[in-house]
Amino acid sequence: MTAGRVGLAVLAAGVVLAPAALAAPPPPSPAPPPPGRILDALLAPRGGDVVGTEYREFTTTAAAGRVRGHLIRVDLANRRVAMRLLRPAVVSAVGTVPDLAARAGAIGGVNGNFFDEGGTGASVGVEYENEALVKSAVPLGRRPAPPGPPGSSPDTVIGIDTQGVGRIGRVLFSGSVRFGGRELPLAGLNLYAVPVGGIAAFTPAWGGTTRARTVCGSDTDVKAPCAGEAVEVRVRAGKAVAVGAVGTTAVPADEVALVARDAAAASLRALRPGDPVDSRWTAVAPDTPPLRTALGALALVRDGAPWPGLQTTERAPRTAVGLSGDGRTLWLIAVDGRQEASVGATLAELGRLVTDLGIPQAVALDGGGSTQMVRRPVGGPLAVVNVPSAKPLRAVADGLAVVPAG
Repeated sequence: MTAGRVGLAVLAAGVVLAPAALAAPPPPSPAPPPPGRILDALLAPRGGDVVGTEYREFTTTAAAGRVRGHLIRVDLANRRVAMRLLRPAVVSAVGTVPDLAARAGAIGGVNGNFFDEGGTGASVGVEYENEALVKSAVPLGRRPAPPGPPGSSPDTVIGIDTQGVGRIGRVLFSGSVRFGGRELPLAGLNLYAVPVGGIAAFTPAWGGTTRARTVCGSDTDVKAPCAGEAVEVRVRAGKAVAVGAVGTTAVPADEVALVARDAAAASLRALRPGDPVDSRWTAVAPDTPPLRTALGALALVRDGAPWPGLQTTERAPRTAVGLSGDGRTLWLIAVDGRQEASVGATLAELGRLVTDLGIPQAVALDGGGSTQMVRRPVGGPLAVVNVPSAKPLRAVADGLAVVPAG
């Protein structure tokens, strides 16, 4: 069993309101923004920033009203700080961004990818940490997220390479199972949705959540019935140690659970304990140098312009990560929404915002009630700086954070 390498980078944003005691008469309605421009003001830094970071707020004008946002700029060339994937101890667990960031000792951070909310809790996309694949992406038809703009890749990630440079690219999974003179493809690693007719590998990193749910639904309909035929083969040291029903408890240490459904299940069901089984996989980032950290995301901005075809209908809180052209500056961005003081943004408006900020490349992460940004100023506590629309705070699958290096 092997795991491949991969590499990428990250961004974030922020906003603040004047104290009520200083409130002035309500200003006139803002004039429509000039064509192609949406940013109204990027406010001065708040102060108290840890070396290598800078927190600022901004205001914008959307067609439906005022928008406010928050931004953390990270100097990736500064060796005092580094980027880290935020995630619970196992794939099938969730946590709020403040909790995940506190455990990591973070200086700042945002929520990450879309996830199987109300189900297994697992993330939709790739999680790659310490130069190793934690999980691969689920089939496109099983994602609660928008598919991304036309022409973009569903395997898009944002990450940091092994030299500390931010990257936007793709992480591609490939793998196989060999037994009895046969070789079958692996569909993915630690997936909350095993593709119809496919096989997925699960490691102890999946956690204690039942894997029986992963064979329910179809590649296009989450509400479709569970597979009529499913089997799990547990493998240790290159041999099958158990063949039977899909497991409902954690995968034992030093084992891999191979979960197959539909036509693929019949093939694995023929195995018996003691039979040789070789399962292996790799993750390749064809567009970037080797990655240290990576997280699945949606394409948002490339070459200084928003991707064509971004969603224009739903206005919501948003989270994004941006990169400079050389990948040595990263921005974490959070836009408030679903509230009187900030109406939120469509993905198209978010793309315009990012380009207004002078950021030439960016991705979008999960938004809505998941959007959370935290910051820890010098000498101060870690605190949420945006105004999340979900109360209490939503527990999420993962996130990205800036942490002290070393």
